[in-house]
Amino acid sequence: MTVRTEKNKMENFMKKYSFWLTSLLGAGAIIWLIIGWKDMDMVIKLPIIYIVALAVHEIEELKFPGGFVELVLAMTGIEIRNIGIAKFGLLMFTLYATVIPAVIGGYIWPVMATLFIGCIEIFAHLAAARVNPERFYSPGLITAVCVQFPVAVYGYYYLFANGYVKGIYWLWAAIFLLVPLFGLQAVIVKSNGESYGEFMNNARKAMFTKKGREETKKKINPLQK
Repeated sequence: MTVRTEKNKMENFMKKYSFWLTSLLGAGAIIWLIIGWKDMDMVIKLPIIYIVALAVHEIEELKFPGGFVELVLAMTGIEIRNIGIAKFGLLMFTLYATVIPAVIGGYIWPVMATLFIGCIEIFAHLAAARVNPERFYSPGLITAVCVQFPVAVYGYYYLFANGYVKGIYWLWAAIFLLVPLFGLQAVIVKSNGESYGEFMNNARKAMFTKKGREETKKKINPLQK
């Protein structure tokens, strides 16, 4: 069996089942919380709770109503040919950014990194909502605002209220989260033959400039017909 055949198998598998894998991860997190709630420190509970929040978020983002990926592609102007590989990379990052902080309980800065995803998500969805030509909405916005962000706010409140946060932890949390995140983005974009610099520049224009937003709306309109 060739490497290409194996790659195609993984591509097709992730296209079909990536959403369900994330849902299974969320269900597993709920069971984990139920079984271990009494004996867990809140520092360990927080990233597990966030796994559940992320699974709920993906329902809106990818299924009901879904369409966030298409919106982002319109914003960045790139074509993702290997969408299954991209979904596999996203799943691996999700495991890295949520499960590891829970498993290595006791370290504060990985938990801070996990919670910061909730802040990034709300910013990303609000920015994407601005380019929607029909209404101020992007798939995932409601759960980002009502589920992920409250978990992040409570988590940071708990950490600060108990004196767990130190200044240097922000640096470690940023490195832990952002280096793999931007690295994954670059790998996915370049593996599809696109320029990462162009990807970032298009995203910046779509989010922060009126011209960029108008151009993105024109790209989205044909997709909705």
